[in-house]
Amino acid sequence: MIKKIVISRFNNIAAILDNNKIQEIILINDRYQVNDIYIGIVQKIFSSINAAFVKLNKHGKSGFIHISDIKPLKKNRHKNHIAEILSINQILLVQIIKEPTINKGPRLTTNINLLGRYIVLMPFCNTICISQKVYDQNERIYLNSLAVLLKPSAMGILIRSSAQGMPEEAIVKDLYYLKKQWNYIEKIATSSPVPSLIYKEKDLIKKITRDNYTDAINNIIIDSEDGSKKIKYHLKKWLCKKPVKLQIYKKNECILEEFNIKDTILEALQPQVKLPSGGHLIIDSNEALTVIDVNSGSLNKSDNSKETILHTNFYAASEIAYQLKIRNINGVIIIDFIDMLSQQDQLQLLEHLNQLLRLDHAKPQIVQLSELGLVELTRRRRGQSLQELFNMESHAYISLYSRLLSQFHDKNKKIKNQEKFLLNKSIRYLFFHKKFTKNIVVKNKILNKNNNFMYIGNTICLLDPRKNYIIPITIYSEIINSI
Repeated sequence: MIKKIVISRFNNIAAILDNNKIQEIILINDRYQVNDIYIGIVQKIFSSINAAFVKLNKHGKSGFIHISDIKPLKKNRHKNHIAEILSINQILLVQIIKEPTINKGPRLTTNINLLGRYIVLMPFCNTICISQKVYDQNERIYLNSLAVLLKPSAMGILIRSSAQGMPEEAIVKDLYYLKKQWNYIEKIATSSPVPSLIYKEKDLIKKITRDNYTDAINNIIIDSEDGSKKIKYHLKKWLCKKPVKLQIYKKNECILEEFNIKDTILEALQPQVKLPSGGHLIIDSNEALTVIDVNSGSLNKSDNSKETILHTNFYAASEIAYQLKIRNINGVIIIDFIDMLSQQDQLQLLEHLNQLLRLDHAKPQIVQLSELGLVELTRRRRGQSLQELFNMESHAYISLYSRLLSQFHDKNKKIKNQEKFLLNKSIRYLFFHKKFTKNIVVKNKILNKNNNFMYIGNTICLLDPRKNYIIPITIYSEIINSI
C-alpha cells in the first residue's frame, strides 16, 4: 500500500492519496475555523434554551455557546441557568469547536484546547486523560504515569494516540511548546481590542504534519522549497522516528492537475456520481441533512435478479463511504438503497456498510434501517464540508472554484464557437456562393471624395433582412461591407 501526502503550498490545499486515489482533501478556512480562539462579548442570552450568542468581530456571524460548554466559568458552582453565569456585554475567551453553516454561526466553548503532536493542553481543565485509541493497557498505565509527572499546576493534559512508543523527550518538548503558545495567547488577549481574533492556525504544513503524518505515509510531495524546509523542521522537532521520502515538485504543470486534485474537487461538487456497476448516486446536501439516492440506471431491467440488486447496493455502499470522506459530509445522512425484499440481504448490506465506515476518522454511526427501507446514519461534524467551503461568499477558495469553473466553461464555449463557425460556414455556402447567370449593369455609379462607392438612382437590394429571417444580421453586414 503506497500512501502519500500531496501539498500545494501556493493554493493552500493538501490531499492524502492511497494507491494514487485521493482519500481526503484538506484546506485552511480563512474565516471561522475549528480551534480558532477569540475574545468576544456576550450579545444575547436565551434562558429558554440555556444558550447565548457571542459577538466575535465587528463583521460576520455571532457564535453560539450552550451552558454545557461553559463549565470552566461555573467554578464548581451548581448553576443550571445560563443567566446566572453570563451577562450582557460580558467578555469571554472562547474557542470554535464547530465551524458555521450557511445560516448558523460557529459553535463555541470556554474550555480552551491547544493541540500538539502528542499532547492536548487544557489550561482551564485540571484533569488527565488518555486517548481511547490507546488499547494496550500497559501503555495506558505508562502514559498516565508520565502525565502525572508532566502536568502543569491548575492545567489539564490529554495524551494523544500518537504518543504511543515515543520517547519521553519528544512528549516533554511538545508540552513545552504548548505552554509557550499559551503564554503568548494570554499576552495577546490582555492587549487586544474586544471583540477580536486572538489565535488562528494558518499554517497548512504544520497542520498536515501534526494531524495526518503517520508511519503509514511513504512519501510527501510539495511544490515549494520553503515548505519542504518547514516539513523537515516539524518532523525533527517532534522526533519522528520513521524516515520519510520528501519530494519537491518542480514541473511546469500545476500540482493540483498532476495528481488529479482539481478534477476530484470538481467531481465532488457535482450531485451525481456514477457507479462502476452501471447505476449512479444522487447526493443532495442541505443544512439539516443529506439525502443519498441509489439509482439502478442501466440495470433497471425486468430480468434483474436478487443477486444483481445486492451487488449494485454493495458497489453503492463502497462509493458512499468514499464520498462521505472526500466531500466531508456531516450531520444526519439518509441513504435510499435499491429495494431488497430479503431481510438477510439487508443485514449483509448493513454489515458491509458498517465495515467501510469504520475506516472513517469522523466515526459515522448507523442509527437504524427504517420501515421504509432507508438507512439512517450520523457523521460527526467539525470542519465545513467541501461544498460549504467552495460555495460560501468572500472565501479564499471561491476564486479557485471560479477559475476551475471558468476553465470548464471555456472548453464548452470553445466547442460551441466551433459549432457556430461551422453553422455560419454552411449558411455562407448556401446563400453566398450561388452563381448568377445574368449580368446586371449598374448605372449612375460615381466615386466620391473619400474613395467610397456610392449608388445613385435605382439601387439593387441583394438581401432584405426583413424577408430573409434565417440569415444572421452579422453575416449580412459582412457581405454588404465587402461589396
